[in-house]
Amino acid sequence: MNNTSKWHYPRTELALSYLKQLEAGLNSIAIFAERRKGKTEFLRDDLGPAAKGKGLRTAYINFWERKSDPVYCITQGVRRAIESDSPRLIRKWKNEFSVKLGVFQSKTTVDASQYPEIAGEALDMLVTPKGGVLLMFDEIQHLATDPAFEELIATLRTFLDTNKKQVRAVFTGSSQDRLNKIFRRQKAAFYQGASLVEFPNMGENFIIFLLANFHDLTNRKLQKKKSLEIFAEYNYSPFLIVDLLQTMMREGIYNLDKGMAYYLDLNDPEDEWKELWESLKLIDQLVLKDIIVAGLPLYHVDTYALMRDKLGLDKVTRGIIQSSVKRLREQSVLNNEGHGQWVFESKMFKDFVSTL
Repeated sequence: MNNTSKWHYPRTELALSYLKQLEAGLNSIAIFAERRKGKTEFLRDDLGPAAKGKGLRTAYINFWERKSDPVYCITQGVRRAIESDSPRLIRKWKNEFSVKLGVFQSKTTVDASQYPEIAGEALDMLVTPKGGVLLMFDEIQHLATDPAFEELIATLRTFLDTNKKQVRAVFTGSSQDRLNKIFRRQKAAFYQGASLVEFPNMGENFIIFLLANFHDLTNRKLQKKKSLEIFAEYNYSPFLIVDLLQTMMREGIYNLDKGMAYYLDLNDPEDEWKELWESLKLIDQLVLKDIIVAGLPLYHVDTYALMRDKLGLDKVTRGIIQSSVKRLREQSVLNNEGHGQWVFESKMFKDFVSTL
């Protein structure tokens, strides 16, 4: 989203509710929402400032900042946290931080994934005898993509357990399945290490805020009802509705129907789903469209017969279906809800497939 303070809709009440849960005894919470639902903006512009207002030191760490190097992501998050503190704290920590950071950098240039202890040392620098710390880990599910990151996950769990009196953590993720691998798989280092909480969609007040902002900037009014319809149609994506209004303002378009038509010509959200769909193997497409969307059982003789006929094969076995489901899971298309229930990670992709 093109973030400016003018377009940011404050979610202070939600931020305070999460902090209240942490104050009440939860050490960590995990938030799931699909991509482009405003999680990152919420962490940086709502939760972080609310925590600082309560006297907490905060650090924002995004594991997509450098996907191949999560230790780098942690050390950079720590560096930014320290640099954003008060001048008094910077002076107090400057010498120790600069020396340790030099050590971190010399190691991370070799292979940061082999040095998870560096992450622990960096995070230790945020902990002081007085005052609490809020760590915000964005896209934590990325650590479930590579077994090489498992030791780092264990390091993070150890750090949080060791400092549970002073440190609280908020994790966000855009893949429910990978979040489950980190927090719900019994052998995972973070098993039951965070309570999963809801990240609610924004509603009518958000749209009213945006329309008022649009009016302030253009002296033109837009229909609230039509705006709400567009917002709902595109899965309550704050990114899309803000981008639409900014595009209309930039192009001097003051009618939502015309604005939406112009916007879709430039960047149709379905283009992303078309690209994903076309990248899938034929059997994976059939599993999604003719089994998952249709609500058929994955492992049933009638399903095997349907797939056999669709693919023109002599025989389709359970193993062939299992291999397809595994691929779709690894691509973050499907999420295992347990008890053999597989669902789409993205509602918008499910809607797209349903129309084919």
